[in-house]
Amino acid sequence: MAPIRWAAGANEEWTRIVVEVHTDDGLMGLGETLGGKVTAALIETEVAPMFLGESPFDIEKMLGKATFVPLYHGKAGLCAIAALEVACWDPMGKATGRPVCGLLGGRLRDEVPFAAYIYHRNANRDGRGEIDTTGQVVAYARELVDRHGFRTVKYKGGVKSEVEELANMHALREEFPDLKLRYDPNAIFSVPTAMRVGRALVPLGLEYFEDPVWGNVAMARLRRKLAIPFATNMCVIDLDSLAEGVALGSVDVVLGDIFEWGGLANTKKLQAVCEVFLLGLGFHSAAELGIGQAAYLHMAAACQAVPFALDTHITELAGDVIRDGSVIRDGSLPLTGRGTVRVPTGPGLGVELDPDRFAATKEAYARLGDRSVYEEDAARGGVIPVKSIL
Repeated sequence: MAPIRWAAGANEEWTRIVVEVHTDDGLMGLGETLGGKVTAALIETEVAPMFLGESPFDIEKMLGKATFVPLYHGKAGLCAIAALEVACWDPMGKATGRPVCGLLGGRLRDEVPFAAYIYHRNANRDGRGEIDTTGQVVAYARELVDRHGFRTVKYKGGVKSEVEELANMHALREEFPDLKLRYDPNAIFSVPTAMRVGRALVPLGLEYFEDPVWGNVAMARLRRKLAIPFATNMCVIDLDSLAEGVALGSVDVVLGDIFEWGGLANTKKLQAVCEVFLLGLGFHSAAELGIGQAAYLHMAAACQAVPFALDTHITELAGDVIRDGSVIRDGSLPLTGRGTVRVPTGPGLGVELDPDRFAATKEAYARLGDRSVYEEDAARGGVIPVKSIL
């Protein structure tokens, strides 16, 4: 695979954490989260002792114990909690013989739609895979749409000039006049630049403009002046900032992340607030493996309204850690050809760890170590991400 480019740099790998929980009656639950050694240390030293000895059914009790972990450790704390919280839902489902979506309110859909995720790419070590020009961006989007049947295209910007990225967006709209289109520059713009870019985007009829600027205050200022829906996974990032976002009117669509929000129970609370205040609900992706992807599918299957195709890095992954089965193919949750993925039907999360695949990823981690979210993008001449850089 060629390194993906975004506002924070260029990445060839990201680190994910896989956990197991075991119950006294012999059930095992799988969990997953993002992060490396810091998050793993929080799980071992802070969060695991709060879960040990408790019933997996007592989710709110364990979340209550962990209340102050995110206060001191921020998003890493939420990700640490989510690893074990998700792993508790798996044995709950196995104990009751129900899929996780059946515990979250019931299965309302059998398939969940996903969006084509379009990154710029640097060439890989063999000199292949570059996606740099407008033609390359459009060609890659066309390949994904034709192969997988996506009905939504998300362009990940924040790496080229505003003129180039606007040209790419116009070319994507020309190529896909009937598909939904999104733009995400990862909050790299200043408010004046985002205003200028946003006004140029209005005629394209975007589904939404994702995180054009940094923070709820700046998002609210901009949203009042642009006739375009705003989405975020960077300024509304937990239940506290959700209240702030609602009060300020900073967004139209909240892109929840099970792991960055601290688990499925907190994401259900997000869903309820979105319903009350008529906010759109979507889901963010940070290169989930099959365990995390299954958790997202169950969550989406149990939501009354899922008007937005979920983000996914399925098409970016070079491998996975889950076992093949009736729903699984080639170690991943397969796309159907309709731009959707089927929700697992087995008890719990409905996926199993593949020992050989997991051993291979463990060996790769031992060899490569943690892979940071920030990896300097050589193609940008040493430019580092700064708030409101453009």
